Amino acid sequence: MHQPTTTDAIPVVGPIVDIAWLQAQLGKPGLRVVDARSLAHYQMGHIPGAISLDASAIRMSNSTPTGVAAFLDQARAELRRAGVRPGDRVVFYEDFSGAAAARGVWMLDALGHPGSAMLDGGLRAWVDAGEPITRQPANVEVSDLEVALDPTVVATADEIRDALGVDDRPTVIDTRNDLEFRAGTIPGATHVEWLEHLRPDGTFRPLAELGALYDAIGIGASHEKPVVTFCGSGYRAAHTYVVLRALGVPAVKNYAPSWGEWGRRRDLPVEIPRGRQPSAVSGQRSADG
Repeated sequence: MHQPTTTDAIPVVGPIVDIAWLQAQLGKPGLRVVDARSLAHYQMGHIPGAISLDASAIRMSNSTPTGVAAFLDQARAELRRAGVRPGDRVVFYEDFSGAAAARGVWMLDALGHPGSAMLDGGLRAWVDAGEPITRQPANVEVSDLEVALDPTVVATADEIRDALGVDDRPTVIDTRNDLEFRAGTIPGATHVEWLEHLRPDGTFRPLAELGALYDAIGIGASHEKPVVTFCGSGYRAAHTYVVLRALGVPAVKNYAPSWGEWGRRRDLPVEIPRGRQPSAVSGQRSADG
């Protein structure tokens, strides 16, 4: 018989939660709210009880076994420092529905700790809803969390390269901006910039609109091929990963080192999109990945 745990009272509603959901769940045992911004921004004001974990500082520099192992070691250390425990349900946020919070969701999936989510609208929406913020840091007890890579959500350069010539190759989505895409991309990639997911106020567009966006390129809940997302260093790609998960797409991977690795390796092919010219941003990573 199933034994109740501290997180049983916290509903699983997918990788994106709204302000009303967090209002109802805040303070329950087993819920861990993580501020994914820099420590300096956290210290200026954050959601009460939130812990600080700068998601932009945990990167996977390359997808070799050594690079993946280094990522696992760093992520484990940071999550333990932040007090994330086995079974905790984690909600990440930043100022808006941004890529750092999405990266946190993908990171926990990749580390074998599923069930996390990001807060739609982030801190801005929390404040707009009349909720308080504080400068008081949360009390944190260091945890003994163990992690193990889930390869079903982590793409590597070698597996993408090896699949380029096969009939059932993954669908690759380039989530970078148009200039970056025009400078060169993974052969066969489809371009959908991650900002297409957001309203002007920094919240997500309705799922129906997001579904239509991806239905237009043949990606939906019935999509049979794996989908691989990439950007400059895996953050914007994580945003697309979260959206596709929310839409029910069954098999999605984030190529976390992204163009920061692919663009530097001479053994990997680069495609200049038809009718477009390369520009000075070729191989350049943007600040938010």
